Amino acid sequence: MGEDEGGTHRALGELRRAVDPLIAAHGGRIVGTAGDSLLADFSSVVDALNCAIEMQRAAREINDPLPPERRLELRIGVNLGDVIIDGDDIFGDGVNIAARLEALAQPGTVCISHTVYEHVRNKLDLHYRPLGSHRVKNIAGPVRAYAVGVAAAAPRAKRGRESLVAALAAAAIVVAGLVGWVLHAGAGRQLFEFGAAPKPLEVASLAAPARLAGRPSVAVLPFKNLSGDAGQDFFSDGVTEDVITALGRFSNLLVIAKSASFPFKNSNISPAEIGRLLDARYLVEGSIRRAGNRVRVTAALIEAQTGTQVWSEAYDAEVDDIFAVQDNIAKRVVGAAAVKLTRFEQERALAKPTSSLAAYEYVLRGRDYFSHATRDANDEAGELFQRAIDLDPNYADAYAALGGSHYEAVISGWSQFREEELEQAETLAQKALALDPTATRAYRVLADIDLFRKRYERALGQVDRALEINPSDADNYAHRGSILVWAGRAEDGLPWLEGALRFDRANDFAAARLCMANYFLRRYSEAVDACDRALARNPGLNTQMISHPMLAATYAEMGRQQDADGERAIVAHLWPFLDARTFAAQFGTQAARDRMLEGLKRAGFR
Repeated sequence: MGEDEGGTHRALGELRRAVDPLIAAHGGRIVGTAGDSLLADFSSVVDALNCAIEMQRAAREINDPLPPERRLELRIGVNLGDVIIDGDDIFGDGVNIAARLEALAQPGTVCISHTVYEHVRNKLDLHYRPLGSHRVKNIAGPVRAYAVGVAAAAPRAKRGRESLVAALAAAAIVVAGLVGWVLHAGAGRQLFEFGAAPKPLEVASLAAPARLAGRPSVAVLPFKNLSGDAGQDFFSDGVTEDVITALGRFSNLLVIAKSASFPFKNSNISPAEIGRLLDARYLVEGSIRRAGNRVRVTAALIEAQTGTQVWSEAYDAEVDDIFAVQDNIAKRVVGAAAVKLTRFEQERALAKPTSSLAAYEYVLRGRDYFSHATRDANDEAGELFQRAIDLDPNYADAYAALGGSHYEAVISGWSQFREEELEQAETLAQKALALDPTATRAYRVLADIDLFRKRYERALGQVDRALEINPSDADNYAHRGSILVWAGRAEDGLPWLEGALRFDRANDFAAARLCMANYFLRRYSEAVDACDRALARNPGLNTQMISHPMLAATYAEMGRQQDADGERAIVAHLWPFLDARTFAAQFGTQAARDRMLEGLKRAGFR
């Protein structure tokens, strides 16, 4: 609206003209509208969900030809429950829950309650993805939610008579426009405390709850791209990620992971609310404007609870100096947060990754592709990492990233030559460490390879080195916990996985392994919650390969055979040849293998 009020209003009108008739066509009634939202009720839950799917499809047809910044995307929540009818209006918890589900939905998707799911899962052939349980405003108990996939074709109703007649509230909201802010330069304090020789970090104590609670926490929100070119998002996102990495190397600071803070990109949520959601004392926010060879970076440190700006700065520099800008931001943040540093930590943060900006950009683009977790994206990422190496043969992070893409090809089943690919990954990671002994990604790649080969102690040694370098990296915590669980040491792995989720609540890798740990510890309700959490945020194939078999075994142990059968059906669809003994054989002790086999057999696996 702020950029083009008239155009946005016309676009909203076009969208409403497309979706409003669909509500009437599915037997619904528009109860009310407020701004860019609407509330409708239906007498059939199947009709309501069918309508929601059709509304998203209609919105997508309108949006597809438009540039991303001009799209008005719907979020839709659907609930089934009792309502109070007062004239033409409806009220009650049924309506409130629908509104909260709408807020949980991602743009362009439909979010439904567990009640809706129970009524439609055997009637509509759709993809239902659990989002876990959520505490929502003004609702006493937790609300369990599911995301519904919106396919190109209409949902196919399964045979059966729909006899349900109830009041259903469906709330839809349109999210549009560009959000921005201006940061003002100001003075900042440097409060570094320099020590003598660095003391070895006690890795074993890092995951202790008291140790985590005693460190000031900071979340770096995605830096805004003000360059006027959406194609430069990769650059602003990459700079943000590297500021997070730089901050994570200070052992007395707790840094929230990128995947936890990036959902707040372009958000207008208050600092206090973001701080509460991320459990962060401080927020770093900023913007990047790139023009030719010049770049202007603004950054500010905000005290989340009060919204007070503790420090802000604006940097005008050559693009080639972006690493110095990142380092300066990191130092100013830890100084303003009164974090005590050793001389070793300060010197380590000054390391410049590459002298080639073009190589750096290839790595940033490669990271973006790699995050999509598909075969084509992984191949493209590998090519970009190789181009970075061609430009700068001494770029350690590029070697580590390329090694990671080779390893991903192996565990995702995309390579016919697994041993050859693993050897390449190992060689590349070792090359990265020869160039830069602080390249934590390289240690994680080596740890992954050792875990794949069931060399558990060696894998732990590799990830411990990464933790010594970056004690605030959620991936390091998640990897250590994962190794311990696969090794048959679930109890030892539990605090590391819980620690990873303290840094990154959306870490599906950690949540899936936490599900395993809780299963082995016979904490079945916690295992279900962890698996739901793992499956909640567009998980990759590897997370699904763990979570669905684990859920099947867990439900079987809980006596919930129908749910176990449902998970087994998902596994049969995705991996028809998976058998219980093969899955159980992955664990490092006979006790763990027997325990896993027992649960899978109870769930009906052969």
